[in-house]
Amino acid sequence: MAIAMIGCGPASAQPSNPYAGDAASAPDEWLLVKRGPAWWYEIKPSPNPVALQQRAPTAGERSAVERARALLATRAAKAIVLLDGDTVVHSEIKAPADADSVFYGFSMGKTVTAMAVGKAICADKLKLATKAADLLPELKGKALGEATVRDLLQMASGAAEPNADSAVWTPEQFREWQRGNLNLLSLVSEDRVSKAARSLFSEYKPGEHFSYKSTDPLTLGLVVSRATGMPWNQWLQQSVIDPMGAAKSGLLVQDRAQNGLSDGGVRMRLEDWLRFAVWVKRQSKETGCFGDYVRAAMSTQISNAGNTASRKFGKLFGGYGYLIWTENDVAPKTAWASGWGGQRIGWSTERGNDRMVVTFSNTENWMQEVYELGREWNHTR
Repeated sequence: MAIAMIGCGPASAQPSNPYAGDAASAPDEWLLVKRGPAWWYEIKPSPNPVALQQRAPTAGERSAVERARALLATRAAKAIVLLDGDTVVHSEIKAPADADSVFYGFSMGKTVTAMAVGKAICADKLKLATKAADLLPELKGKALGEATVRDLLQMASGAAEPNADSAVWTPEQFREWQRGNLNLLSLVSEDRVSKAARSLFSEYKPGEHFSYKSTDPLTLGLVVSRATGMPWNQWLQQSVIDPMGAAKSGLLVQDRAQNGLSDGGVRMRLEDWLRFAVWVKRQSKETGCFGDYVRAAMSTQISNAGNTASRKFGKLFGGYGYLIWTENDVAPKTAWASGWGGQRIGWSTERGNDRMVVTFSNTENWMQEVYELGREWNHTR
């Protein structure tokens, strides 16, 4: 099996994720894989697929559209879409990608996981205060087991950073993953993954320190499966894929035991990524439990301390919500799902502003221009 079929998000399995020079890279053989091994789950279209509207840009919107076209032509972009609510104002794809391509979201899948967690909370299957060990006895007595759902959503479990690049598996474990022999529950239960990280003077406690790593969303997927009594793929299909109105099939990466690769692992056609973006925005305006949760998810819950030079991950983001990046240095009042190599969904968080930007890319070295496009789009009428 090709490595291209397995990578799971920003700096997933060391040393597997590719670079183009110093830039995170997602070559086509990673980004556009249409089929996986037999044990992956095939996403089913929703029983009630949602229609996306289309319209031509207004005179005031043409500048942003021209900027999007220029970026697609001159950067390593594979697709750029400008949305106004459920209406596509501009959408363009670069070959070899096309409308039937299955785009890998990389760590944009973390944001999908955040929505599935919120649905479990609002179905009274789970609480933000639930500790991981309450549902995963495999973590009892381990530092990771003391982390709450809220801590995990904030990337603040306090657990160790096994690799400098956010990965949790060793190179040998990654090879076993490729062969279909690695169990994700066993992986996060290992002492080297589940032990406490140390600051200069003491061990970190859950909730006190932002540390972007695969451990936290992987643990969330396992917690949700235990809480709901369902394999991750079934809960994700029922709680996110069906409600968002997916119109096409796709893929969810999982191990043979149906433990989901919930730090990434979501592959959908471009139009269904747009439906996901629109659904999240729509839910953020609703009243009730899930609307409240989505608004919290898109708001800063923990600081990504430092500045562009000193931040380890999310260099242009000052904050983090629930598996969503916030406080963009370039585009104020936005929230972003972010994936390795330049996969992005950007939402305006201004009241009454339904603008969204969606990009897929082969390299990540032009993302400041994506955020500049988002800033312009959000303020264009």
